[in-house]
Amino acid sequence: MGKIKELYNSKFESRIHEIDLLRGFLIFLVIFDHLMWFINYYCFHYSSGFLTWYWNSNLRLIVRQIVLMLFMFTCGVSCHLSRNNKKRGFLLLIISVLVMFGTHILQLTPIFATRVIIIDINILGVIALSILLYALCQRLSTKNLFFVVGLLLLFYVMITVTFNYYNDGTYNPFTAILYCPFNPIKAGYVGDYLPLFPYVIFLFLGVIFARFIYKSKKSVIHKKGSWEKPICFLGRHTLIIYIAHEVIFTGIFMLIGALI
Repeated sequence: MGKIKELYNSKFESRIHEIDLLRGFLIFLVIFDHLMWFINYYCFHYSSGFLTWYWNSNLRLIVRQIVLMLFMFTCGVSCHLSRNNKKRGFLLLIISVLVMFGTHILQLTPIFATRVIIIDINILGVIALSILLYALCQRLSTKNLFFVVGLLLLFYVMITVTFNYYNDGTYNPFTAILYCPFNPIKAGYVGDYLPLFPYVIFLFLGVIFARFIYKSKKSVIHKKGSWEKPICFLGRHTLIIYIAHEVIFTGIFMLIGALI
């Protein structure tokens, strides 16, 4: 127990705690949001007044966008600090593909057919593709990275105009990877869906921010509080927590849904 506590404290002291703190808050909000969906879907079947209001409220939509953008931004900071972005990107991509195939396979089984939501691409896939894209140009100067961000913005505008003009509103898993130009729920985009754009841009902005602020790869906010430790713990293990809470919530609420 003493060694675990010592390791817990050493990680807190050695890392950039303000980034872990922010990411810890973000993953907490993600877990809360997913909890609301699981309760609404499995227990109330979208019949709960409050939960239905929460899920469709403008407040949630705005907060969700802010959380996603900040999450990608902090991933960009981590890319600057990482020694091997290709390895991280490929690992996340493998996990994302396994999630995709896993949900498709489960939906083919009679037991899970109506209880498992298919996931084609979500935040894991977006982060994986964004990291791999950055890995291709991480040796570029900061000036050239600004140029890359400009190209990504231009491409985003182009696909926004093109998709909104030509798309007929039907679900296409290939174009969905890039962009969703319409209401994702009405078009059949479910399962924690998230497109690559515009979120990949925020990862690159996080990298540029880190190149200016974290040149020495050390914390710039030196004052730490003990209250930060549990939140920073969440921030250090966001990938594990994200996958674990999805699996645990799915198992628990599928059982609850079957019993009520």
